Amino acid sequence: MDSQTELRYRQSNRLLRLLLDNHTVEEVVETISYLAEKPVIFIDINFSIRGMSRTSEITDRSWQFAISKGFCSHEFIFELVNIEEVKRFPKERTPYVVGLESETKALVSPVIIRGKYAGAMVMFFKKTEVTNGYLELLLLANEVLTEIIIKIPMYKYIRGNMNEGILKDLIEGRDKENEDFKAWVLESELNTSNNLCVLVSEQDDANLNQEVFKDSLRDDLYHVVPKSHTIFYGNQMVVLCTDLETEKTDKGISRLKIFMEKHGLRIGISEFFQGIENFQCHYFHAKAAIRIGLTIHEKERLFNYDDYKFFHLLEKVTGEAGNNLRDFVQTGLLKLEKYDRRHQSELFYTLNTLIDYGCNYKETCEALHIHRNTLSYRIDRIKSLTQLELTAPKVQFDLAYSFRILEFLKHQ
Repeated sequence: MDSQTELRYRQSNRLLRLLLDNHTVEEVVETISYLAEKPVIFIDINFSIRGMSRTSEITDRSWQFAISKGFCSHEFIFELVNIEEVKRFPKERTPYVVGLESETKALVSPVIIRGKYAGAMVMFFKKTEVTNGYLELLLLANEVLTEIIIKIPMYKYIRGNMNEGILKDLIEGRDKENEDFKAWVLESELNTSNNLCVLVSEQDDANLNQEVFKDSLRDDLYHVVPKSHTIFYGNQMVVLCTDLETEKTDKGISRLKIFMEKHGLRIGISEFFQGIENFQCHYFHAKAAIRIGLTIHEKERLFNYDDYKFFHLLEKVTGEAGNNLRDFVQTGLLKLEKYDRRHQSELFYTLNTLIDYGCNYKETCEALHIHRNTLSYRIDRIKSLTQLELTAPKVQFDLAYSFRILEFLKHQ
């Protein structure tokens, strides 16, 4: 056996041994980089960098920037997909060479899983000939990496699609900066004619940053909201739901609550909307629902933005001058609040409940667990103290927003 054959034999054995002990994608990348003595990167289908080694030797500026961020920007992706060699890359693992700046070359081997493109292994060369030995080594590493992705559950989401990257860029408003990207998003499968909705879940546990834990969350969420697209962003799990209306039944909400309890999550739900270009706005709304909801109902876990929209409005229009809001509260209501404090009565709460139930006596009595005659007595007393005509729509509106203002101020 000549020295080159022996070297390839040892290299092959080293790579194949990675399959035996459930090694990681990162370890495959490190091993191939060590054996080839070249920088190697593995990017998944979302153009996120899942593994890298010897990256300090990479001089191409676009790749340096992608490495520093952990993912390729969409501007860079557009550059990549328009390279002639990439346009015609085969639907198989066969490596091909791409020219980069500064006399640098990249040997690219597409990762194909069950007939579908799932990413690529990229080996970088500077002033070095790309020989058949490198091609064979990278191809073998690709096959090992593919088997690991299929074999180990924590990697099954590498077989995803560009949706995760699109959602991240929508959160960050990238569609507003790039007209090409905006057009691309509108043509993606995320832009459906269904009513859309955003869920944002937060958890203080550091486990949210672990891939295995993320997969567990995704798997469980899929049974609660089957038609959804998920991205992990900071300490949040952000979900675009495309069919939540059919799931918002008592049974569906019950499943969602069980899911939240199991994983210790808090979830904010946006209003329904149409058009994926409106995703960012409703992402902010779902975030606001959690933040505001926790200040008002700290023991709750599920927060609908619709319940906190008025509070969000107050927050935006008042800024630091929140205390001035009390000037806009119905004066009769302030008088009632003062009366209750002096006499330890419940007229304020009674009126609040009456307004919440649209002045429906039956539902108000059921909510307060009191007799209709008791409610009638309290309302007469309220009218006497406030001089308000409670049947007038304008008065009911004034009272409704006044109660909300007071609730908002109570938690400032």
